[in-house]
Amino acid sequence: MIGSATLKLAAQQSISSLKLSEWRALLMALLLAISIASLMAVLGERIERTLMRQGSELLGADLILSSSRPLNPAAITQAQQLGLEHSEVTQLATMANFEDQFLLVTVRALSAPYPRGQIELDQPADELPAPGEAWAEAGVFERLNMQPGDAITLGNQQFTLSRLIQSAPDRGRGFISFNPQLIVRQGELESTGLFGPSARLRYRQLFAGDPQAIAQFEQSLRPGLETGQRLISLGSEETQQNNALSKASSYLRLGALFALLISAMTIFLSLRRFTYSQYKRAALLKSLGLSDRELLKLYLAQLGFAWLFAATLGCALAWLLERSGLSLLQGLLPQPVPEASPWTYASGPLLGFSILICLGLPALLKLQQSNPAQLFQGQSGQLRWGSNLPYLLALILLLAMTSLYLNSLSLTLLLASVLLLLGSALGWLGAGVCARIARQLANRYPLGQLLLSRVQQQQRWYRIQIPVISLLFALLSINLIALNDLLGRWQSQLPEDTPDHFLINIQEWEKPELQTLMAKHQLDSELWPIYRGRLTKVNDRPLAEVLTPEQLAQPSLKRELNLTSATGIPEHNKLIAGEWMSKGGVSIEQEEAAELGLEIGDRISFDIAGREVSAEISSIRAVRWDSFQPNFYFIFSPGILEEFSASYLTSFHLGERSAGVSRELIQNFPTLTLIDVRQLLDQLQQLLSRLSLLSSLLMLLTTGAGLVLLYVTLTQELEQRRYENALLLSLGASQRQCRQLDRMEMGLIGLVSGGLAVLLTELSLWPIHQQLLKLEATVHPSLWLVLPVLSALLFVVISSVSHRQQNLSQSYQTLTSN
Repeated sequence: MIGSATLKLAAQQSISSLKLSEWRALLMALLLAISIASLMAVLGERIERTLMRQGSELLGADLILSSSRPLNPAAITQAQQLGLEHSEVTQLATMANFEDQFLLVTVRALSAPYPRGQIELDQPADELPAPGEAWAEAGVFERLNMQPGDAITLGNQQFTLSRLIQSAPDRGRGFISFNPQLIVRQGELESTGLFGPSARLRYRQLFAGDPQAIAQFEQSLRPGLETGQRLISLGSEETQQNNALSKASSYLRLGALFALLISAMTIFLSLRRFTYSQYKRAALLKSLGLSDRELLKLYLAQLGFAWLFAATLGCALAWLLERSGLSLLQGLLPQPVPEASPWTYASGPLLGFSILICLGLPALLKLQQSNPAQLFQGQSGQLRWGSNLPYLLALILLLAMTSLYLNSLSLTLLLASVLLLLGSALGWLGAGVCARIARQLANRYPLGQLLLSRVQQQQRWYRIQIPVISLLFALLSINLIALNDLLGRWQSQLPEDTPDHFLINIQEWEKPELQTLMAKHQLDSELWPIYRGRLTKVNDRPLAEVLTPEQLAQPSLKRELNLTSATGIPEHNKLIAGEWMSKGGVSIEQEEAAELGLEIGDRISFDIAGREVSAEISSIRAVRWDSFQPNFYFIFSPGILEEFSASYLTSFHLGERSAGVSRELIQNFPTLTLIDVRQLLDQLQQLLSRLSLLSSLLMLLTTGAGLVLLYVTLTQELEQRRYENALLLSLGASQRQCRQLDRMEMGLIGLVSGGLAVLLTELSLWPIHQQLLKLEATVHPSLWLVLPVLSALLFVVISSVSHRQQNLSQSYQTLTSN
């Protein structure tokens, strides 16, 4: 326990220490660490929950149980016991008729409103269509030239189209999800006569509620899933929205980790300076009767006061920034934004306390052993149990706390290991490069000899400071580049001419007339031949003899695949290995090749229309599945599949011309299936724009914090230089020469640190892009020129600002008076 007298003395020391730049820098760094950690945790979790909820609203639920057969109502009973909301959906594709015009549509029959999300209509209406009424998407009105109030025929029953669906969740899965959709009340479909033996119905039970209850409910359902049943959640969906959310979540964690590392580095340097400045005070207190244990309690209490101050002010600052950030996003995020968990609000102060204790305790142990005799001899105390062991234990504890905060041990260990190993190497390298450059300048400039002398004297400080500064610039560069690459990927994912319509089931005899119509409307799109085939053999051996049980469980082996042939590689594909296109060969998508263990030179066989077709794998491709273009696992070279009949597939962008061109296509080619994905594109565009703004906001916060901490660190170091400058003044140097010397030194440190930061950035970006953001890593040539120059200029500017705040004459007087 710490006594009241010790607490009173610690409080007095905390106030008096405000005169020390080291203590002010420590308070500033701790304040920023707690503010950033709290802000990142709370704002990140609230926005992530909002985006996840938005994803759930696109699904219509948190969890979906889907089947091709009627579902057992026992699941609903269990869901009710857990307090979950639920709804049932029956979905089928059928032909709709209006005045002898036919259109393939998808009908959804709802038993209750969706648990998540809502159906947006052109006019207010009840939660579900009235009996005898249906709500329809714009594609139904456009392609059949209908108006609200017209009656459409489904089987034996007519339905009045009373409302226009502007957007709706839960479109279903597969190609039927892209058909123009109708929504009716559950039970209305039975009178249509469409529930025959050949009807391809899909049944879904949708559930939503508390995340823990959903997780418990999902775990109880999985063991009892029957053939044809499937559980669907936002996390399990391999959709573009889920990929975007996953990458944004990874970026949030990355930004939080960078901010914490930046704050921890500044706290570490401030603690070292503060401990060094306290040797005389600690020795004096010990000479007045304080024991080592009491001295340790005193300084621990002083750190406690610092933490209490920073935690109180930091939480208030984080709350203000959180509200401001949410206000900026108010028009873009669905309201209300969910609250964060209580642990999240406390995580910032707790993490700041952990950083302070982990980094401060080893320094206090060293401070504890100071004594007057050592001070008179110009010595410092040594730790009794090894000078590096406390820092090692502190590092382990800090990594553990950070991994709990980020909820990712692998991410924490990966980046921390890279930064620590490279930081150690960069310290020696940076100090050596500075000394080498200073020697070159010593022979060319009058102040060069003084600069060389200072650099040689500060080698130990350089080995500590240069890695920290290099890491700081590298963290900011990595954060900026990762964000730019992420935003660039999102923007390139959905360019303005992204196809918003797919046309399938095109027959050979329809191609000439269809191509004429497409040329009329300036639709530049390729017709891809489609062949249906099932993979049966590898190297002329049955799959069961070649593949492992895990490989045999791949979904692509349980169904017929869409195969095609082409003379050139598609624009949205990239050749990874092999040659395009070897005669008689086949190209395979890289993930499919990895999952099945296939390599170039393997011979694969397909069953197409009852006949076996074999080809040798000649190339492996990377496919952009999120390009809204026709994509295939296997592409054959021309000539192999020509003996088989094929249908054709194409995609194109219509935009505002959708209504007229779609109607003309359906009228001229009634047997074709036109798939409109505009609603899906609109929803995805909204999601990506929100993620982009969020990521930019977090990037600005992290960069701003990094620059503030850099300024605090450098001004703190420049204050240490004022006594050296005062000594130079006493030897005849001018104030101008002292300022120039400081600027030369700071510019040199900035230049070298910037260059090393570029190297560190390039080395660190590869695993971040490959493993975390799932993007292709690239080299950034412009960074090698821009970052060293900018860092040197920044250091010179900070030096100039610091000199304006200092009075060298006063420092000189202080030195001479002492």
